[in-house]
Amino acid sequence: MEDNREEQGGIYSSRHYDYTAGEDKATYTTGSTPGSSPYYSRPNMSAGSDSGNGRPKIDRSRPEPDTFGTDKPRKSKGGAGRVFGKVFATIGLGILFGLAAGATMFFLNKADVTTKIEEQAPAISEQQAGNTDNTAKSDNKKVKDANDEDTQIPGDAFISSEIESDMDDSAKIIVTDVSEMVDDTMPAIVSITGKYIITGQSFWGQTYSEETDGSGSGIIIAQDDSRLYIATNNHVVEDSESLQVQFIDGKTAEASIKGTDADMDLAVIMVDLDDLEDDTMDAIKVAKLGNSDDINIGEPAVVIGNSLGYGQTVTYGVISAKDRTLEMDDGTVSKGLIQTDAAINPGNSGGALLNIAGEVIGISSSKIGGATVDGVGFAIPITSAEPILSDIVERVERTKVADSKQGYLGIGGQTVTEEVSNMYGLPVGVLVRQVYEGTGAAESGLEQGDVITAVGGTKIESMEDLREELQYYSKDDVVEVTVSRLEGGLYSDITLDVRLVDKKALE
Repeated sequence: MEDNREEQGGIYSSRHYDYTAGEDKATYTTGSTPGSSPYYSRPNMSAGSDSGNGRPKIDRSRPEPDTFGTDKPRKSKGGAGRVFGKVFATIGLGILFGLAAGATMFFLNKADVTTKIEEQAPAISEQQAGNTDNTAKSDNKKVKDANDEDTQIPGDAFISSEIESDMDDSAKIIVTDVSEMVDDTMPAIVSITGKYIITGQSFWGQTYSEETDGSGSGIIIAQDDSRLYIATNNHVVEDSESLQVQFIDGKTAEASIKGTDADMDLAVIMVDLDDLEDDTMDAIKVAKLGNSDDINIGEPAVVIGNSLGYGQTVTYGVISAKDRTLEMDDGTVSKGLIQTDAAINPGNSGGALLNIAGEVIGISSSKIGGATVDGVGFAIPITSAEPILSDIVERVERTKVADSKQGYLGIGGQTVTEEVSNMYGLPVGVLVRQVYEGTGAAESGLEQGDVITAVGGTKIESMEDLREELQYYSKDDVVEVTVSRLEGGLYSDITLDVRLVDKKALE
């Protein structure tokens, strides 16, 4: 039907009825006038119009249909519509059947592939054990099914604690499961708790002291008929009032210091076997020491220690670097250190850095690494530490002499602290302020202004250290004293043999 909206003044009814001349029925179209509400109209089917209203005149003599609804054309139920309906229904049923059949085949095929994978898993494991490239590339291994399609198999189906490679050097693939090695090594590691007296100064300038606790770790390195010897860091045990060791079974025992090496930050403490129960003796073991000279950058590394004082903790990483040199805040220099990204935190000090075989290759030192960065920790190589530790263990123990028999150098001295050393350029030790006449000090050539740095091979850093060391010597004993003497504007070390005198000689 042509669009007569323009000819009819833009009017386009929502239902437009067209009464065809000579027939008693109407046809209609739908529409609307833009911007207006819908309305109904009928064209003038006879001449004339209702007077005055401008509407088309309707012939009232023609009978009207009952309702407009009865005149609405209806679609035929037969013919092409019925044919198309059947076609569409058939196509829909076909699609549903195809989807159902596809889903059934998918699940049947998946079950068949799963069965084949299970049957082939042993052979695949053997193949993977000899193929380091495929094992290292991904945690998901792939095999071919009957249709040559890739099928994912979870990586944990092939986990092995030790996988041999086909390389000439019999290298092993790095694995993250170190639980078996840790179980074998943990009995040789201990936790150390110490009590310390710290001093400070209040806001009002008053000096105070208080007791505090500290924690560290240790490694059982030797045992004889009467004692257990444990290696640790010097900074863990120095200035301690008491030490307590906790073993793998949770039992504890008192420990005492056997000897120290402050320069290497090493110490050995000992526990009397009489203080240990039989169950503890059965649970502990002596650590296996390795060779830190043979380690390679990138090989696995495991740290075990009393991290943050919570108890034995295991961290895993690799050897990041070797032969590191670090300068500490106090000016001391540590050389030949092992760097690792296995976490070394406060409390780990004195614990073990292990290789994948469970051998100790280093002694952890959180003091060296500090706690300011992540993934950078340092350890003292065991090949450097072992001779020092062995010397301390084998060192003949000394017994303190009675006060009435104790020997004295015959000097008056003053402690040279780190602060004084930095300000005035003096070596750390004991500054000789006075040499008493008629004493062994005067006879040996000890002079005012000398700085005592060692007695009998033991490092001296304060008057307290000097008094402590002399408790092991009697009057008339001859002791080796190392001093730094200022000559030509520079300090140089010299060694003097000093005969100790009775306390009365100083009165």
